[in-house]
Formats: sequence, C-alpha cells, structure tokens
Amino acid sequence: MDIIEPHDTHRLIGHKKQEQYILSMWKKGKLPHAFLFSGPRGIGKATFAFRFSRFLLYSDDNKMNGQNGLDFSQEDTSQTLDIPNEANINRQISNNAHPKLLVIQRSENIQTKKLRNEIVIDDLRPLRGFLNLKASDAGWRVVIIDTIDDMNRNTANAILKLLEEPPKKVVFILISNGGMLLPTITSRCHLLKFLPLSKDDLASALESFSDISKQSDIDIIHQLSGGSIRLAKEMITLDLLENLTDIIDLLSRSWPLSALDIDTIFEKWQRSLRRNQSLSLEDKLVMVINWLSEGLVKFNKVSDKYVARLKNEDLIFNKLVEAHGMENFLYRLKDAEELARKSKALNLDQKETFFSFIQLLTK
Repeated sequence: MDIIEPHDTHRLIGHKKQEQYILSMWKKGKLPHAFLFSGPRGIGKATFAFRFSRFLLYSDDNKMNGQNGLDFSQEDTSQTLDIPNEANINRQISNNAHPKLLVIQRSENIQTKKLRNEIVIDDLRPLRGFLNLKASDAGWRVVIIDTIDDMNRNTANAILKLLEEPPKKVVFILISNGGMLLPTITSRCHLLKFLPLSKDDLASALESFSDISKQSDIDIIHQLSGGSIRLAKEMITLDLLENLTDIIDLLSRSWPLSALDIDTIFEKWQRSLRRNQSLSLEDKLVMVINWLSEGLVKFNKVSDKYVARLKNEDLIFNKLVEAHGMENFLYRLKDAEELARKSKALNLDQKETFFSFIQLLTK
C-alpha cells in the first residue's frame, strides 16, 4: 500500500480549529510573515502546510484587491481552505513545479545516495533566486521548511537572518516535530500547535487506506500510533499488528524461551523490514514497548475486567505481572527503551539487540 505524500493529500482530517484560525487571519489581511507548525510527527502538519499554500496561491491567481494582494471577494464564501479539484495549481504542487512555492527538506547525499541527516547550506541555495523575485511581479510566495528540526547551526542561522528582515509578501512555514529550536527563531514565528488525531479522526483517515473492520484494531492502532496518521499507516503497511501477535505467541511459551523460537521471530521481522525500509527494527521494538506499558497500566487498574484487544493479550499481561511485579516490569520497559535507543544511535547488531530485548521481558 502506498502512503500518499503531503503535497498530494487534499482531504483534511482533524485540525479544524487551526484551519478556521488561519482562514480568519487571511480574511482580515493579517497573515504573519512566518508560521511555526509544531506537533508530533505524522499528524498532518506538512499536509496542512501544503493545503494552506494551495489556498493562498490559488487566491493570488484570481482577481485581487487591496495593497496586500488578498482576494477579499472571497471573504464571505470561503469557509475552508479547499480549492477546486480541477485547479491547475494542484497538478503544479504535486509535481513540485509551482514557481511561487519552495519546499526545503533534507537532500540526497550524492556520494552515498542516501538522505542526509540534516538540512545543509546547499539546500538553501534555491532561496536566493526565489526571494529575489520582485513582490509586485511574484505576488504571494510560500517557503515550506520540513522540518526545521533537521537544520544544522549554519542553516538555522541563515533562516534566522531572513526572519529578522522578512521579504514582502513571503510566508515562511516552519514545520517542527518537537525538536529543540533556537529561541530567536521561535520568537519570530507565529506558533500554531497541532494535536494528535482523535480515534474517530484516525479511523476516518484510514478508511481509504485499509479495510479495518474491528474496533479493537482501531483501538490498538490509535494507542500505538499516538494519533499519528503516518505512523498508523506504517503500522498497517509493515504488519506491526502481526508483530504484536508474534510477541504474544512468543511470550506465551514456557520460559526460558529457546534461542530457536526467538531467532524464528527475529528472521520473520527482518524479512518484513527488507521489503519496506521506512522503519527500523528498533522502531518496531519501541511500538512493542508502548503497547506493553500502556496496556499493562490499564490492565493493572481493572484486572479481570480488562477487555483484550488482541487475542491472549490479557493472559500475557497477567503472566508478566506475576513474573516480575508491575513496578519492576515497568522499570524493565525503561531499560528496553534505552536499549532500542542506543541500538539505533550506535547501529548495534540487530540480532543481539532483539535477543537482549526478549530477555528483558522474560528473564
């Protein structure tokens, strides 16, 4: 299943308050020169940035009034940031070919053929020509930086200088997944916070992506994705619900577990990761940790009244609590989370990490 990228996504799921807030600013002719869209990864910030860009640039292409170039003829009729499906701007933005929209992201390293770990100065070079267009000729222009968290010190300082002396009729949209930002940058942006999708919104967003008929599946996907539509789609694409079933099956066996049983699951997961490399083994382990920690807390509160969302989930929770004690096992999960973090950061041996993870759960 292909995941539709933000520049191709036109349907807005959630974030209605943010949409009405920006629409109100546009109608009043009071758009700031820079927005900071902040919130967890994958909840729709980039999708919203492209949606706003389409609306602003589409309005700019139509008959304009006023010194700031806003189309006030739409003031009473525009209730959302939707634009007509047949508008030419949709195709231009999908093809990254609109002359008044510049998107800055991490680029590919020519030597390694992989994405760089950060946005470098070379990635900012298109800004010079883009911003040198005369405002009278260019109308509104939009710069999307996805994400500002990826910038190194040099690129962050370069953007800061632009925000200190912003060009006329240019809107910067800085997207942040919650990373540490220079206070001098945040103070020069209009902050707009985005929240994780509700369970209903997430279910609605997944309707066209996957046939999820069980409410229990929606519950577990919402819990583990943290309301992130991108993470939820990756969970479905990468068979992460099946991975949880693998863990339940493994933990239900007699302890200590055999190395063969652990290795069988590890190899199965590795085959899945080779088919789709958007997530790592450590990412899968973190999702297992999230499932265990959140599920066990709920299980501990209601015990025999707990409604299992996955087959035998309650039996495994009970087994873990009896074996380790609730408080002790939660400490083990913190150790497991640190193991996953260190393994990913230091590129440790995957099999050794997986075996160590299972031992933390069972030994």
